[in-house]
Amino acid sequence: MDNILKKPIAFILGPTASGKTDLAIQICDSVPAEIVSVDSVMVYEDCNIGSAKPSKNILEKYPHHLVDCIKPSSIFSVSDFYKSSLQLIDEIHSRDNLPIFVGGTMMYFRTLINGLDSLPARNDDYRLELEEVKKQNSDEYLYEMLVSIDSDYAATLNKSDYKRIIRALEVYKLTGESMTSLLGRVDKNFLLEKYNVKQLGILDEDRSILHKRIEKRLDTIINDGLLEEVKNLLDKYTIADNHPIRKSVNYKQAISFIKKEIDEDEFFNTALFATRQLAKRQITWMRSWENLEIFENKSAHKIKETVKRLVTSL
Repeated sequence: MDNILKKPIAFILGPTASGKTDLAIQICDSVPAEIVSVDSVMVYEDCNIGSAKPSKNILEKYPHHLVDCIKPSSIFSVSDFYKSSLQLIDEIHSRDNLPIFVGGTMMYFRTLINGLDSLPARNDDYRLELEEVKKQNSDEYLYEMLVSIDSDYAATLNKSDYKRIIRALEVYKLTGESMTSLLGRVDKNFLLEKYNVKQLGILDEDRSILHKRIEKRLDTIINDGLLEEVKNLLDKYTIADNHPIRKSVNYKQAISFIKKEIDEDEFFNTALFATRQLAKRQITWMRSWENLEIFENKSAHKIKETVKRLVTSL
């Protein structure tokens, strides 16, 4: 089907602190659009400061889908994001608005493009069992377990990528089939075939500009009460040891400080380093991304112009 006959969708990707949300809000002022957050932490209630979630005033004026939609005592998975997003696309189009997916959780974006394979839901009991096995053996023990059942998939992973290693072992435990045999059973071009997907990215070539933005934002996040927010989260909710929040940038470092594992200087420096590393990974994703048009921040107005043209096909 020719793109002009397809309903449009816009993606706006960028590393953390690159100005994606501000840009999306500006776009909503000029075209009939609705924002869908692509952020694995903003999805949780009460995770406001550490995730740099837009203020309540902004969210009231410019509602963001997939923000504040689940309590931290539960886990929002990639599968949850994928299924919710497909439903939202239809709903937003039914209102003759443009869905604008905005964020920096690249795995979420990739899943939307590639589709979601039919994999079983996570099993927390088995995951805890694997965590215990890991503690009692060498760092590479779980990786070696995976090699023994699915060497092809193991070869695609870093030996310390415990998140994906555990998921692959879990899938085998629950289905009796390897990740290699299960992946690829969906139409990988579903979204691109059905919709006119415009993929746009913000990325300053001068990395020092982004680093200054990151440091300034971290100062703001800490001054706005990150530590108080994390203390309240831990008091209010039962957050499992393997919960994504505990591993998220800012929250992981704040928890370590609260537990007196690091001092105040280490808290700031480790959070700053972790955020820079996150941005580096996001940029690596973007540079390998197919069909992604990348603009520097100073040229962000070109993204607005591109989205305006996209809306004509609604």
